[in-house]
Amino acid sequence: MSARRTVLLTGATGVVGRSLLREPGAVRLLPAARAAAVPDATEPVVRCDVTRERFGLDADAYAELAAHVDVVIHSAGLTEWGLPAERYAPVNVEGTRRVIEFAREAGAPVHFMSTAFVAALADTAPVPLRAENVCRNYITSKQAAEELLRSSGIPHAIYRPTNLIGDSVTGWTSHPQIVQQMSDWLGRGRAPFLPVHPGIRMDFVPQDLLSKAVLRAIERGDDEGEWWVTLGPEAMDVETCVGIVVKQAAERGRHLTVPPLLDADGLAPETIAEQPPMTRSYLSVLRDVSEVTRCSGGVLPTSMPELRDRYGLPAVDDTAAYATTLAYAARHLA
Repeated sequence: MSARRTVLLTGATGVVGRSLLREPGAVRLLPAARAAAVPDATEPVVRCDVTRERFGLDADAYAELAAHVDVVIHSAGLTEWGLPAERYAPVNVEGTRRVIEFAREAGAPVHFMSTAFVAALADTAPVPLRAENVCRNYITSKQAAEELLRSSGIPHAIYRPTNLIGDSVTGWTSHPQIVQQMSDWLGRGRAPFLPVHPGIRMDFVPQDLLSKAVLRAIERGDDEGEWWVTLGPEAMDVETCVGIVVKQAAERGRHLTVPPLLDADGLAPETIAEQPPMTRSYLSVLRDVSEVTRCSGGVLPTSMPELRDRYGLPAVDDTAAYATTLAYAARHLA
């Protein structure tokens, strides 16, 4: 498209929002957040609460904002795992409903940040995801938000990223994420074993690949579609992932013995339950994330080949990007 589009970015202070704001692009990004300050923003912040009617704005301000916005990137959301379902509803579900209302007022398409983990709840899932899985309520909220968009009649694109890591070149990220936290725990030699499902892939995608895909789609006027921002069969296996953590630990003067990999399905409940509280928590998360991947077929669906062809996304070595992320985290996020 020749005209520079004005884009309202919800969740501008989050990991994805900050990454989008740092990515060069031919769009005008209006950062929307409840906070007054948004690092990396080049435009004034729109004080916005997606859980409230009209985003908490008065009628005139809301109408004026709608008159100037061409596209909405909806990145605001509660991404922490393990919370009750009712905690996710106000932001992830009702917040999406508010965004749809605004998009209808503005005549704007919506580019929505979902999660690749919705594959675990698909009708085609080879095994059902346990009700008590730590990720389930979060995934369900994203699935509900997707359905709201599909039934809205609003043009929309859905992006389903896997676990994001830092920038593919520098490792930069605005906040520690689950991958860095789990890797740091493992790198400190705290894991007595690793509960995983045989054959799964450790699918991590640098956050700048997601940002490039979203912004280039908007620049081209591609406002409809569903994209799995994952590596799928290209993703590393568990052994490779653990080997990178061990190597990174050695570079910091820690010698690690590789913990045994145990089939998560064959573990007796007490194997994890009898561990100290922090260890039990980390092992439970590892088991549950592994289960999500297993319920997604062991390998997550991917649109990466199409994204590379259509938007020129670089082919990134995930092992190198993961190592760079861990190095950055050790220096800046410890």
